Amino acid sequence: MENLVSNTPVINQNTLRQNTSGILQDSVGLNAVNKPSDVLQIQNELKALGYPVQTNGALANSQTDPTVISILNFQSNNRILVTGMINPNDQTYNALKQLNSINVTLTEGEDESIHQPFLTNSFIFRRNAGNANTLNVIFEGDSWLDYPVPRVLDLYDTITDRNQRLNLNCLHLAKFGETTSQMYADKANFVQYISGYRIDRIYFSGGGNDVFPQLGRILNSGVTVFDASFFTDAARLNELKGISSGDALYQKCIQYKRYLNTNTFDRALFNSVNLNAIFNTIMRNYLGFGSIINAHSTPNTIFYMHTYDYPLFKLGTRPSIAGINLPLGPWIKPVFDQLGIADEILRCFIIIRLLDRFYALLWQIKNHFSYSGYRFQSRIIDYRGLLNSSDYWRDEIHPNSVGARRLSTRVNF
Repeated sequence: MENLVSNTPVINQNTLRQNTSGILQDSVGLNAVNKPSDVLQIQNELKALGYPVQTNGALANSQTDPTVISILNFQSNNRILVTGMINPNDQTYNALKQLNSINVTLTEGEDESIHQPFLTNSFIFRRNAGNANTLNVIFEGDSWLDYPVPRVLDLYDTITDRNQRLNLNCLHLAKFGETTSQMYADKANFVQYISGYRIDRIYFSGGGNDVFPQLGRILNSGVTVFDASFFTDAARLNELKGISSGDALYQKCIQYKRYLNTNTFDRALFNSVNLNAIFNTIMRNYLGFGSIINAHSTPNTIFYMHTYDYPLFKLGTRPSIAGINLPLGPWIKPVFDQLGIADEILRCFIIIRLLDRFYALLWQIKNHFSYSGYRFQSRIIDYRGLLNSSDYWRDEIHPNSVGARRLSTRVNF
């Protein structure tokens, strides 16, 4: 998996600690001596910092080898000359030892991953793209593939980790906060790589930033309570009203969404002109990417689109680092507060209905690809209802590391 784990600053070479757990005898890594005992020591050092390596003392002299990739990642992330090789007492080796000597106890919010710098990622992708045994994958999208808090797993991390048996060669183009229009305007790298290299899979995450930041334009004002006419089963609605706010209510709303009178609900809650305009923009941008893919794809190319899951469980929670809120979001609760929507059941079904309509939009896009005779295959990954507990969410609209791992179980390249 091509991910970085440490985001430490430049190592201060004047404060290096002496290696007391073992001394590296010879070079390890790309074009190195690679004695098994030395390889095992480096693997243990990397694994202790969270890098995805096996501690088996084995290393292939290839840039696709997990240990070599981790060495490249470590060097790049710590501003060390990127060579893919570690020598006894060189800067890379001493940095590894120094970081492992800190003995920090990490939490979920600190222990995970950030992505390779694009220069490193794209360099490795180009070098490996011509190998017949690699599966070349482009990831394009938003913060579900590029979470803005360092060292927290997102879907890019967990999908690549889950599918690494396929010898993935991944190019990460996703940028947190981007709308589909921004992605399409910023498509130069996407076009360059899909036109210049064999691309086997494209994984796309887009639409969330088109919808939720525009929630104030999507919702009609004046409806602040859940009306009985919105539901087709009075007994089940009374059951919902008897459940206190929290996970149990949100889970039951998801379970009972089939009793929602969608036509009546949609007319009362949504500004159809604004919502349709937003969805049309999303569709136009997806189709634009589809046209680019079709021009350079084969029948074996697969384009993946995903739904988002229902962000019910942590409304109002902002992204944070070490308990300090970042100047991002929240996106949903302030709109509810501004419109005077305090009714938990109404809040739930607004979110559920928006995401269900987005799912229907993805099917329109997929059907357009099919009807137009596009050569590539397209698939929709449906995540709705999978993150059905606050234990799976980090903030208002993003899963935490556990949630991202749970989502990735539905993606098989």
